[in-house]
Amino acid sequence: MNRFYRMSHTLCRLVFRLSGGIQVYGQEYLPSTGAFLICANHCSLLDPPLIGSTFHRQIGYLAKKELFKYPIFSSILRALGVVSVDRSRLEQETIKKVIDTLKIGRPMVIFPEGTRSRSGELGRAKVGVGFLARLAGVAVVPAFIRNTRRWPFTLRQKHRLMIRFGPQLNWEWMAKVPQGKEGYRKIADEIMDRIRMLQSGAVCPEQPAGLPESGKTLCCVNMTKCPTGQI
Repeated sequence: MNRFYRMSHTLCRLVFRLSGGIQVYGQEYLPSTGAFLICANHCSLLDPPLIGSTFHRQIGYLAKKELFKYPIFSSILRALGVVSVDRSRLEQETIKKVIDTLKIGRPMVIFPEGTRSRSGELGRAKVGVGFLARLAGVAVVPAFIRNTRRWPFTLRQKHRLMIRFGPQLNWEWMAKVPQGKEGYRKIADEIMDRIRMLQSGAVCPEQPAGLPESGKTLCCVNMTKCPTGQI
């Protein structure tokens, strides 16, 4: 962790502890080293620090580019390793920054729905999430977050902050899904299906049913130049 991230991490953990703590389930599914993607539902601005508080190492984040319009806030986000993303399309620069983050062994948080859910209901994942997950060359760990919309009124047991991680979606499966919008949609839907299973308390399968038999492998973590993300 860099110094600023460490200070922010410590402060967030303290604040969450004073407001009732965080119930964390499925930490055994989180690799202790190396890069991977954490894909979670998104209901509140507290979701990123909540996820970060469950780790003891620095992780990266994707955030909408509109948050970077304000110089001071933009500087804070960049110091925390946050990558700007255009929610309407995946730009080459964004893809490169995500891959660079993964290359140094740092996990990355992505919210597949692309925006916060005002109602708290789970939405459909953006197709670009499937593209990025397949391209990244790392496993995906699904996560479900609950009660961040209620904070700071989370002292009562039934309103406590909660995050549940599930078994990894292996990249070997994603690599065999055919490239193209249909294939990226299949991966994106699989990720959201796993988040829904965590919401219901069900256990995600280790590997999706119907493992594809063919598909061209494309792994950007080991590439010097990433293909365009306009899909």
